[in-house]
Amino acid sequence: MMIITFGSINVDFMFQLNEMPRAGQTLLANDFHTGAGGKGGNQALAAARDGAEVLMYGAVGTDALAQIGLSNLEQVANITRIERLTEPTGCASVYTDSHGNNMIAVASGANLHASSDVIEDTDLQSANIVLMQMENKPEEVEKLIRRTHASKALAILNLAPAYRLPEDVLSLCDLIVVNEDEAEALATWVNCPPDAESLSKCLNTGILRTLGGEGAEAFMDGQFIQMKAVAVDVKDTTGAGDCFVGVLASALDKGMTLGQAMERASVAAAIACTKTGSQQTIPMAKETDQFIASHRV
Repeated sequence: MMIITFGSINVDFMFQLNEMPRAGQTLLANDFHTGAGGKGGNQALAAARDGAEVLMYGAVGTDALAQIGLSNLEQVANITRIERLTEPTGCASVYTDSHGNNMIAVASGANLHASSDVIEDTDLQSANIVLMQMENKPEEVEKLIRRTHASKALAILNLAPAYRLPEDVLSLCDLIVVNEDEAEALATWVNCPPDAESLSKCLNTGILRTLGGEGAEAFMDGQFIQMKAVAVDVKDTTGAGDCFVGVLASALDKGMTLGQAMERASVAAAIACTKTGSQQTIPMAKETDQFIASHRV
């Protein structure tokens, strides 16, 4: 069993503020640090730390930021397929306030030049799951969805950030994961309500909608699943959504049902919210297991 992740790899520049800056306003940060990020890298790391075998595809530059972007992944995932390009490594500025809210601006760099064509057929045939997001060139994601559909692998698309792909392409996915804003955008494109069941029936594919503090809901293969959020003291929500998706993929890769996978992913994401930062907040499998055991989730 193996998860292929095709996605973005960034370096995050993280600023801790009391409040978010307004237009034209300059604020002094309470803290600053850099770290690895990008939705693809985050989700691949979350799956690998949860115990999955992960093969990462994507692109970084040949600049000094590349090593920072790969520093966590190289410890737990296979990064030998990642391209080194002349474009700069992607980066993001992340602002987090005292309430745990965040705002993020991204410069995609090499991520928009990553090719899904470099994914080897032998790797694709060996994969159990192919995990994708929308921080790479949409055409490359679309090609990979079509290739995955023709294979035996499960195609999971995190439609984040929201970008309109053709309906016939979306229907080739086995599971589409969206948050509330992305669900609203998707519902507008396909002209239906934004709940998981309506979107699933409209697109004829599985839909999982995360609802922040309200938990998550999913509709797949005629089954509706609802999950409450795990109550924790939230310090920072940065990367929690990516943690959820990565652990979800890992749990499904291990043979869990969608409901069981959502439960485990919710716990891991909750743990991530109790810490500050991005990839450094993603828990190892042992930490998630201990939380589940102690809280009888």
